[in-house]
Amino acid sequence: MALKSKGPVSRERLSVREWDRLEAELKRGPLAPDFGDDQRWTLGRIKTLIGRLFHKGYTIQGWPSC
Repeated sequence: MALKSKGPVSRERLSVREWDRLEAELKRGPLAPDFGDDQRWTLGRIKTLIGRLFHKGYTIQGWPSC
């Protein structure tokens, strides 16, 4: 017996407009939102940035796949 998918676990939390804003912020780099001297984006930093910008939360495990 095979397992069947019941679809996505949760619905999208960010609107198209919010994704556009997030993309623009990511292009500015990690120094802009004051993440220190390290110039790398990590999932943890992106999660924090989403919280700061939109007051919404994502779990690392719940991050949408690209």
